[in-house]
Amino acid sequence: MNNYNISLGLLLLMVALNGHATLSVVTTTQDLAALTEMVGGERVKVQSLTQGTRDPHYAAAKPSMIRKVFRADLLLVIGADMEIGWLQPLLQSARNARVQPGNPGYLDLSNVVPLLGKISGPVSRAMGDVHAKGNPHYWLDPRNGIRMAQAIATRLGQLDPAHKEEYQQRLNAFAKAMDSKLQTWLTELAYLEGKPFIAYHKSFIYLADVFGFHIVDEVEPKPGIAPSAASLNSLVMHIQNDDIGILIMEPYYERRSARYLSEQTGIRVAVLPQSVGAQPDINTYFDLFDAIVAALNDAGEK
Repeated sequence: MNNYNISLGLLLLMVALNGHATLSVVTTTQDLAALTEMVGGERVKVQSLTQGTRDPHYAAAKPSMIRKVFRADLLLVIGADMEIGWLQPLLQSARNARVQPGNPGYLDLSNVVPLLGKISGPVSRAMGDVHAKGNPHYWLDPRNGIRMAQAIATRLGQLDPAHKEEYQQRLNAFAKAMDSKLQTWLTELAYLEGKPFIAYHKSFIYLADVFGFHIVDEVEPKPGIAPSAASLNSLVMHIQNDDIGILIMEPYYERRSARYLSEQTGIRVAVLPQSVGAQPDINTYFDLFDAIVAALNDAGEK
């Protein structure tokens, strides 16, 4: 075999390998993983660092997580200080230059959505677990899901230009389906527009924004601070005086406070899945909002 044939064989092998290569994508949440799978399809291998059953504010840099980040071509993060307590040590331990902030393999999705709840002025721990950059639970607005998917598809296309058009086609299909589903969800929950709600934690302001209900108080007296007997009694008065009918909360928070408020006032409690993977049957971003809408309808007594 001459040198020409050897070179041609190597070239054909490289083309074949490239055609079947997949991008290794690591995400900080299952929501980001689900969106990446929607736009990446078989071109990506996606792994989430946290489970949808857990509070994504808190995680530990386990060896398995470090290995995932070490091997990643792309790291997707929620940002807005959601992962502030655990992501930086993980990046330092993984020692993967590709996915360090500022490099093409790092994408902070908080930069592509309109953040609510930004705080101007000084921030201190006395204010509780606040996020000065804005509330990081922005994936709970389906409109932001489209913005996030657009950014993910664009970055995948930059890292894998050979399949850029494929990512764009999958994005277009996702956006079209999301627009259709959103209209259905808006119609189903139209009766909740303008109604006052209580939330356990400041997690659902984006959900309230898209569906038009108003969160007028929280069970936590300050973000991340457990309610006291005095704060719960004050909340009882608020619920009774303003005829607030629904309390919404994530499944990982304690239920004792919600039961007490329900017993004292009759307020209905809706435990809303906050993430893909929060329940065994929530495997996609569409599943997440189907489940949220169903839970709100159950509590809302439509």
